[in-house]
Amino acid sequence: MVFHTVDGHEVSINPKQVTSLRAAKDDEPNKYYTEDVRCIIGLTDGKLITVSEHCDVVRQKIEEAK
Repeated sequence: MVFHTVDGHEVSINPKQVTSLRAAKDDEPNKYYTEDVRCIIGLTDGKLITVSEHCDVVRQKIEEAK
């Protein structure tokens, strides 16, 4: 699966390694990262990937990849 970082670069993620998704809230400032981060993807190795796509889009791509 390919997503985009806030600076426009592509990042490929193995859907089998995704452990969690954390969505930015639209009604309040983003406390963790820049305002352009819409979803934080947690991986099995403990790394966090920040992407500009909303978690709904990320979740849908994960389901389609299964």
